[in-house]
Amino acid sequence: MTKISRQTTLFFDASVLVAGAHSRGGGSALLLEACKLGGFTAQTTFLVIMEAFHALTRGFPQRSLDRFKTCLGEVLWELLPVPQEKNLQKYATLIDPKDLHVLAAAVEGGCEFLLTLDRRHILAATEAVATAGLSIRILRPGDFIQQYYSLHEEFSSLPSQRR
Repeated sequence: MTKISRQTTLFFDASVLVAGAHSRGGGSALLLEACKLGGFTAQTTFLVIMEAFHALTRGFPQRSLDRFKTCLGEVLWELLPVPQEKNLQKYATLIDPKDLHVLAAAVEGGCEFLLTLDRRHILAATEAVATAGLSIRILRPGDFIQQYYSLHEEFSSLPSQRR
C-alpha cells in the first residue's frame, strides 16, 4: 500500500489548475486547498502555469483568474524545470506531443501522482506509462481523492471531501 503524507508529490496539470480556480466545489479545488495547508507537496512547471493562465484569460470569469492568482501565492509550489529536448524524447512514444513536457517534467521531477482532467492526451497515456514501467500514477483529481486521500497519515486534519 502507498504511504500518503505531506511528502506525497502531486503534479498539477493546467486542466486541474483551471478547474480548481473556476470551481470551488470540485476535487481540483479540494486538492489545491489541501496543498495550501501543507497536506501534500504541490508540483508543476512555469509552462503549465502559463497554460492555465492563458486558458483562464479566455472564456472564464474574472473571479476564476483572481482565484488562480491567489492560489499561486498561497500554495508552496515546487516548480520543476521544463525538461530539455533530449529528455523529452524518452517519453515521446507514450503521450501526445502536445503534453510531452507535462509527463516528462512530472517523471523527471520524481512526482508520485500526475493529476489531470485531460482525457484525450494525458489520461489516454495512462496504460502506456504503466506498461513502460514508470512509477508515476496518472489520475483525475476525483480518482485520487477516492483512492488515496483517506489514506493520508494526517487525514483528519485535511479539508473535508466534497460530496
